[in-house]
Amino acid sequence: MNSSKPTILFIPGAWHLPFVFDDTRAALAARGFPSAAVGLPAVGAEPPTKGLIDDTVAVRDEIERLSDQGKQVVVVAHSYGGMVGAGAVKGLGYAERKKRGKSGGVTMLVYMAAFVAKAGTSMSDMFGGEFPPFMKFDGDYCRAEDAEGIFYNDLSLQDRKKWSSEAVHTSRAVYEGRAAHEPWHDLPCMYIFCENDMAVPLAVQESMAGLLGEYTQFRLPSSHSPFLSMPTKLAEASDTYQNPAKMAPPVTRSRSNDPGRMTGDAGTNTPRPPTPTPGAYPDSPEEQREEVEQSTRRDERVPI
Repeated sequence: MNSSKPTILFIPGAWHLPFVFDDTRAALAARGFPSAAVGLPAVGAEPPTKGLIDDTVAVRDEIERLSDQGKQVVVVAHSYGGMVGAGAVKGLGYAERKKRGKSGGVTMLVYMAAFVAKAGTSMSDMFGGEFPPFMKFDGDYCRAEDAEGIFYNDLSLQDRKKWSSEAVHTSRAVYEGRAAHEPWHDLPCMYIFCENDMAVPLAVQESMAGLLGEYTQFRLPSSHSPFLSMPTKLAEASDTYQNPAKMAPPVTRSRSNDPGRMTGDAGTNTPRPPTPTPGAYPDSPEEQREEVEQSTRRDERVPI
């Protein structure tokens, strides 16, 4: 293993356990990249009382463990994991640690179809209090309905069923936890867009990415779970982790004018991004599949 390459640390989203990244980690290993994946205490917790802070501490501990070994760390956060990663990297950037006489540290934060939030914002705020239809709450539990169609729509039917059976509940508390840090002010950021995503539609991803200002992008014609449907293609993003110049030039957007900017409601200081428009989340598996087929027809690339 080439020690000059950064260690890729994966943060799963809600409902998912860290082994979902196994195929992608194998593809990264073939390219010479060491990697790790960290579990989130709030995902599958019994009782479901853990929240964003618990998840953030768990990831932060793992980042510090790797950094204290002198490793440069690229944090790749998926979906809800974007909220976790943003707080976990605070003060652990490579340059910040070097100033304190320490080696190692985070060199990049990668959002993969992930939530980008301004400080003080919760996911509940981001959805305007109205969660997508597939999110089903039962007391302190939150489960994903029709995971096969929402998360794994570009997998075979057999694999959809397999991975749907592996999905677990998430604590309701994570959606009330508030972001405590805006890492794009301190670290290089990247956004991996999943163009056929039924959980976080592409338009929502692009809106949130507007907060990052200047960032590197990587696009995949995938569902919400490219680490399962196209792990080899996803691993190609690692070229950017070492040398952003190898990919497309960074996207630069004005945080003050970009439509993805989180704006305050009239008469308040509560930050909230635009609420996803009605219809942004398909209500049925049939609608989901039709939307994917239409998107695929618009895109000439053949998914891997």
